[in-house]
Parts: sequence; C-alpha cells; structure tokens
Amino acid sequence: MLYDLKNKESLSTVVLIIFYFIGLRGISINPKEFAQFTPITLSLTALLLFNLHPQKDLLFYTNLLLVFMGSWVLEMIGVTTGLIFGSYQYGEALGPKINSTPIIIGLNWIIVVYSSLHLVEAIAIKLKWKLNELIGALLAAVAMVLLDFLIEPIASKLDFWTWQNNLIPIQNYTAWFFFGFAFCYWMLKGGMLKNNPLAWRVYLIQLVFFGILNIIL
Repeated sequence: MLYDLKNKESLSTVVLIIFYFIGLRGISINPKEFAQFTPITLSLTALLLFNLHPQKDLLFYTNLLLVFMGSWVLEMIGVTTGLIFGSYQYGEALGPKINSTPIIIGLNWIIVVYSSLHLVEAIAIKLKWKLNELIGALLAAVAMVLLDFLIEPIASKLDFWTWQNNLIPIQNYTAWFFFGFAFCYWMLKGGMLKNNPLAWRVYLIQLVFFGILNIIL
C-alpha cells in the first residue's frame, strides 16, 4: 500500500514538472496564447493534488466547496468594487467569467491555500517544530503572499489581470495575507492538513515556475 502511494506521488510529481515545463517553454515563445491553457493546468494540478489526499470524506468536499465559494465571492466583490485588493480587472487567460470574475479563480485559491499549509507542515516536521493552528495559518499566509509576489509582476503579460495605472497596490498583498490567513485557519480547523507530500511539491513547482517567468518575460 505504501509502495503504491509512493509510486503515485512520484508519477504525479513528474507529470506536473513536465506539464509546467511545457508551459514555461510555450509562454516564453507566445505568453498570452499559451497562458490560455491556465485553466487546464490548474484543473490538472487540483486533480493530481487531491487524488492523493488520504481522507476524502464529506467534510473534505465541504471544506473545498466553502473555500472555493468564499474566495470566488471575495474576488467578485474585489474586482467589481476595487475595495478589497485595489482596482483591477481580469483578462481572458483564466477562462469563463461570472460578474467579471473567472470561475477558475476559486480553484486557484484552494490549491494555493492547501499547498502552502502542507509546505509549512513539511518544514515544521523537518525542523522538529511544533506548530499550533494559529502559527501554522500565519506562516502559510506568508507563503501565499510570497507566491503572489511572484505572480503579480507578470500577470498582465499573461492576460491574467491588469491593475489600474499598472501599479500593484500594497493593499493587494495585505488583503492576500489577511484572507489567506482566514482560509488557512479554516482548513486547519476543518482537519484538511493530512499527509499529502505532493502538496508542498506543488507549491515549490509553482514558485519555481513563476520565478523563472519573472526572469524570461
């Protein structure tokens, strides 16, 4: 059983690395055209990621749905009012929208929250730290902001979203931290932090992916 799990983890990791590498190559040639595949990339990432979650019960799916809906509503309010993250608008790369907000953005929040939590857990285990839920959620929120910090400078080049006057407001990062903390804490209280080694790898793959894009774009 353990051997099969290790095989699934290794295979899923290899598939994601190949897929994101292809994305890097394609985006380096034609950024906005290849960025159109982002919803497919996020869907594949989520499929492989949550396939390895060890306990997929009703609570698991309920927590995913609540974070998905909560983050999507947050983004919808943000993009239509400019009061949460600042004044911005979505492009076409993230796919179909409702009220000017891509449907897939909720899935992106789930992936980032879940993978950030598992990254913090992996580091804590390695360093033999004992984290409570509050500290764990705070550190995971920091990890989320770090990833967003790499995404923001290239978002307009990929037609993800654009900021008013092309200026990324500090408000965006503070909002990401605050709501990231809230979602991370919610997932921790909901028992979503399970033994899923693919999760921290997903975070690192995305961190490297967007880090390289900042260099080549």
